Amino acid sequence: MLWRGTRWLTTVLLLIVASLILAIAVVDDAGRIVNIPAPPRRVVSAAPSATRYLIALGLENRIVGVTAWDSYKKAENIGNMVPLNIEKIYSLKPDLVIMFGGFQFPEVEKLEKAGLTAYVLNANTLTDIIKAVGQLGAVFNAKSKADALVKQLRDKMTEMGIRTSKIPLEKRPRVFFTITVPDKNTKELWTAGTGSYANELIVIAGGRNIAAPYTGNNGWLSVSWEWLVQEDPDMIIVAAYGDRNMALQAIKEHAIMKNLKAVKNNKVLVVDGDDLSQAAPHIFDYLEVFYNFFYGGK
Repeated sequence: MLWRGTRWLTTVLLLIVASLILAIAVVDDAGRIVNIPAPPRRVVSAAPSATRYLIALGLENRIVGVTAWDSYKKAENIGNMVPLNIEKIYSLKPDLVIMFGGFQFPEVEKLEKAGLTAYVLNANTLTDIIKAVGQLGAVFNAKSKADALVKQLRDKMTEMGIRTSKIPLEKRPRVFFTITVPDKNTKELWTAGTGSYANELIVIAGGRNIAAPYTGNNGWLSVSWEWLVQEDPDMIIVAAYGDRNMALQAIKEHAIMKNLKAVKNNKVLVVDGDDLSQAAPHIFDYLEVFYNFFYGGK
């Protein structure tokens, strides 16, 4: 009887020690200390970019909820990103809710009041994305997968950097990147300057971002038509939502844009705005996409 009691006590102690070993405290991208008592088994991804990280790490089987804006459809739909349906999320009994910063950050307090653990993921640069991969690897006790992905992403950056490092500045195309598909009522265009991952993609891929001397919130800012006409870029990249062919046609027919050098020379690349707006590991694939656009795959 004593032996059985000792064995039971030993088992309990081992379980306690194991849980303490797996428990970690991390600082999320909002600067909050988040206590993770054990690797999360049930996760609500409250932002499409968060889902991308989980899929890249092979953790999609832990996703129990996603927003209506997510392309991942194998989990429960929790509705909008803002405001979050706290009651719906709570009903899914998640160990962790991963969300975006910025406009979604005020939702953190609501989640905490409901007794839910929230982790804010708000990468702005390629380095931030790599850092987030490593941190999520620690949170989910998936270090080997995270380390492999980190190496893969770093290698992509390094290899592209080496490939473009010998291209003289004067031979690099001057590029304008925008998330604005213009119409006759458009007064300004949103672009990416220093501090944004879009700027890094352009520069590492061998382009010269004409908005690089400027910055804004997370590196994004608006510019005027006058400024764009004066800069007259060699190439234009447009991250468009919806039909990309229609976006390209709108650019070619726009009263101002059709007179730009890039448009006249058919040097306009329209990419999936939804895809490019999600700062996650897949973004590194655009290094090759941009390079091929700049240099024709040479």
